[in-house]
Amino acid sequence: MKIDSKEDIRKYIFSQRKRLVFDEKKKMDELIYNSVINNRIFVNASVVFIYVSFNNEVDTHRIIEYALRLGKRVCVPRVINKQSGMKALFINSLSELVVSKFGILEPKDSENSSLPNEIDIAIIPGLAFDRIGGRIGYGGGFYDRFFSCGVCKKIALAYEFQMLKAIPMEKYDVLIDGVITEKDFIDFNI
Repeated sequence: MKIDSKEDIRKYIFSQRKRLVFDEKKKMDELIYNSVINNRIFVNASVVFIYVSFNNEVDTHRIIEYALRLGKRVCVPRVINKQSGMKALFINSLSELVVSKFGILEPKDSENSSLPNEIDIAIIPGLAFDRIGGRIGYGGGFYDRFFSCGVCKKIALAYEFQMLKAIPMEKYDVLIDGVITEKDFIDFNI
């Protein structure tokens, strides 16, 4: 199967994630969780921006709860619309979230937001990554636009099978700073 285009890569990774067995996913999520909470960037962060996982994404619910217990300020994304993009909104609990029209848990309102330059670490989703900072998201460009002027560390969470040799990049694609998988933390800024 040829997987050179972003759309082909998205289809391929979606199919791979659908094949994940629950017990295996749970083990990989546990390894990633431990790697995140012990990562120096996370440990030293005061403000954490993190996606709220759904479907077969790497689980972030435990990371969010742990960060809140530590007293970190946690913000999560809320998509406003294609034109306005998304906001990073502070939360105090996962119970504050409601299911959006996209099926993702998001904050109910759009008050109390953070700017990208106020964030210490951004833990972001994606479908595929390479080892030099390339990322393929879901195709909306929300994260690329949000972080186009931000200076925080952008770390993706992924399963090892989501790591590809090379990602096709466009001029508007924002490079990430690292990826944490069940096997490794790949820091592109070393």
